Amino acid sequence: MATDTMQPPAPKGAGHPPRSGGAGGARGGGQPPRTRGVPGGPPPGLAQHSPRHTRPVNRPVTEPGARPVTGATPRPRSHRTPFILLLIGLLGGAMVSLLVISTTLAQGAFQITTLQQQNASLTRQEQTLNNAVAQAANPAVIAQEAAQFGMRQDPNLSFIDLKTGKIVSGKVSKSDAEINVPGYTP
Repeated sequence: MATDTMQPPAPKGAGHPPRSGGAGGARGGGQPPRTRGVPGGPPPGLAQHSPRHTRPVNRPVTEPGARPVTGATPRPRSHRTPFILLLIGLLGGAMVSLLVISTTLAQGAFQITTLQQQNASLTRQEQTLNNAVAQAANPAVIAQEAAQFGMRQDPNLSFIDLKTGKIVSGKVSKSDAEINVPGYTP
């Protein structure tokens, strides 16, 4: 132990450190004098004892270069560690979320491009089919295909009179000729 910082041992029977102010103080009986409350100081009524040592005493080091062994407990973990771990977790989660969103958007863009190409192909096919239908509906094409199948035009036309229900053949009357029938030229 370091003896240069210790106070001399107190005489037997004295439970308190030596005081100034005479033998036993004003109250007598060996009690410490009462101190008045000082702002910022200790509360009144508490005994003030001077420390026995002015600095902590280290145990002797047995090996050169070894750390001195003290009775102090290890320093507790900082309160910042959970906060830092939380931030790292949040940043990691944000990065994973961005990766998932980016992948999903890229996949959606690829599907949109594929669907647009299919739509353009189907539009071209629809236009081709509409042109084929328009060509097939032409009266000259219809007459040519009918001739290829062996069909011929009848020179004697017959009509049904809807008022009387009779079939009329031969020449058409002048009033009936004024009626414009599509595809019929008398």
